[in-house]
Amino acid sequence: MAKTQKPATQAELPYAKETGWPWLRKLTDSGWFTGFILACIVVNAITLGIDAHFGERNPWHPIFENLDLLFLLIFTLELVLEFLAQGPRRYFSNGWNVFDVIVVGLCYLSTAPSIAALRTLRVLRVLRLVSNVPQMRRVVEALISAMPGIFATFMVLVVVFYIGAVMATTLFGKFHPKFADLGASALTLFQLSQFDGWGDMVTELNAIFPWAWAFILAFTVVAAFAVLNLFIGVIVDAVQVTRNDELTQAVGEVVGKEVSEIEHDVEGLAASQDRARDTQAEMLAELKALRGEIAALRVRLPGG
Repeated sequence: MAKTQKPATQAELPYAKETGWPWLRKLTDSGWFTGFILACIVVNAITLGIDAHFGERNPWHPIFENLDLLFLLIFTLELVLEFLAQGPRRYFSNGWNVFDVIVVGLCYLSTAPSIAALRTLRVLRVLRLVSNVPQMRRVVEALISAMPGIFATFMVLVVVFYIGAVMATTLFGKFHPKFADLGASALTLFQLSQFDGWGDMVTELNAIFPWAWAFILAFTVVAAFAVLNLFIGVIVDAVQVTRNDELTQAVGEVVGKEVSEIEHDVEGLAASQDRARDTQAEMLAELKALRGEIAALRVRLPGG
């Protein structure tokens, strides 16, 4: 009797392939482990700020130094545990894990006593708040994905400032020192776009050119409001796209787990059917043998 083809096992399914140590993965994914690491990052950031504020002469400086080394060892142990829990391929496929490795590696450079400037690298550990807080991580991912749109908006802003600087230099360059050349005009227009001395500049230019307020007002509206809204629109759109991608990924993971469970159940059902089929065949064989024995007994009996 031909047996049915054995379905793919759970380990053979593409969405079920995982490496690393499962029991360590449960540890590193637990809430108390994540909360402990987040608390260490916050406390380390506070101690670094206090130590920098009071300087090396404060009486708590040795304690802060020892705490700093302790936190560095804790963060290193965290990276090792997560690496063993996820495995090399899965661990380094996550960009945030690579980011954490780089940050902790740079912090080891800060322990070199010969180069005092490297000690400032210790504060980079605070950046790990971004990789450990999902909301902050989402904002950074949105900013990274929005970089093409931000760059395009920045180029539009450069064009606007260049045109404004050329026009301002041509109109006011001979009469006002802050518009004497292209660079001075660009710097002055940037200050005006931030409303730094906006009223004083309009008053000074109106004393010479009664229509100067129209130019300054038009440039400010274009540079400070229109282009700024473009920046905001690009970033908000990127955040929304990132959020949608996260929801899609979460739905995909849930569907993958459910399909994995269904495949596992189907595999178990097929194995049960095979066992039942084998048991039935054995029972039939035993029944045939029993019938043969009964027939032989009837022949041997008198009058059979």
